[in-house]
Amino acid sequence: MHIQITSERFEAIVDAYGAEPQRWPQDERAAALLFMQQHPEVARRVLAEARTLDSWLSSADEVEPSVALQWEVLARMMPAGVAARPAPVVARPRRRRWLAGGIGLAAACAAGIIFGVNIGLMTLSEARAEAVLASASLAEVDNW
Repeated sequence: MHIQITSERFEAIVDAYGAEPQRWPQDERAAALLFMQQHPEVARRVLAEARTLDSWLSSADEVEPSVALQWEVLARMMPAGVAARPAPVVARPRRRRWLAGGIGLAAACAAGIIFGVNIGLMTLSEARAEAVLASASLAEVDNW
């Protein structure tokens, strides 16, 4: 079965998956590479734009989520009626303070792990799609 790629589909593939062909969907990769050979001027333009975005995304610093964001994510994942934040520490004997601090630290670590796993589950294509949508939203705001 031979798949035909239009310029619109080629642009959509590159916009979603980036300029590196090994990231493109396997079932369309050969057709997209053939499109590049048949339409080099379109391919050069689209790939140049994608490489710029790829470079920008790869150079972005990783941002450490705040504790407040970690708690918010954890709270949204908890069933209704279950408190996501630990109970406030009330006056306790001195020997148990380390336990309360340890539990709070463990809860914060768990929230960070859960948040990290959720972010880690996002595929590269989803991250690229979100970046493109964010750029489009910013462009739309600038055009107001």
